[in-house]
Amino acid sequence: MKVILLNKDYGYINAITVRRALKLMAKEKVTVEKYSSEVVRTVAVDIAIPLVLRLVYRVRQIYRRAVAWSRKNVMIRDRHTCVYCGTRSNLNIDHVLPRSRGGGNTFENTVTSCVTCNCKKGNRTPAEAGMTFRKRGYDPWQPTVMEFLSRSLDGAGVYELLTAS
Repeated sequence: MKVILLNKDYGYINAITVRRALKLMAKEKVTVEKYSSEVVRTVAVDIAIPLVLRLVYRVRQIYRRAVAWSRKNVMIRDRHTCVYCGTRSNLNIDHVLPRSRGGGNTFENTVTSCVTCNCKKGNRTPAEAGMTFRKRGYDPWQPTVMEFLSRSLDGAGVYELLTAS
């Protein structure tokens, strides 16, 4: 279960673990905006698990013009789904133009794929391997910060947490 951490001005910062949330609550660095129905039981007291926390002090955030490339960010962009077959298990990163042929670690050259499809494609381009992307007309792309935040929030279940009563 994840807990949403907001800045003092209600700007989204991150989805954190319950353990980290309880530590922040104990240090009085956050105020709880919304609780879940679940409870953590200790020897001395029962603690309601928070859903949304807001920092007491504003944290200055430096916004980038573009999302940094990483394996995690590629998987978030592709919604943790193989672009070739659509499976959601046993995933890794595939280079459209293999690294041995000069393909780099960029959003435009990497996609999420399952191990089976990645092995089938091997050291070839998708066209050479006779493979196509599942979505017609799909091209790997560099997400904007807002597109990336939207997909990150979808994956963390933020909307469901905030609309739950």
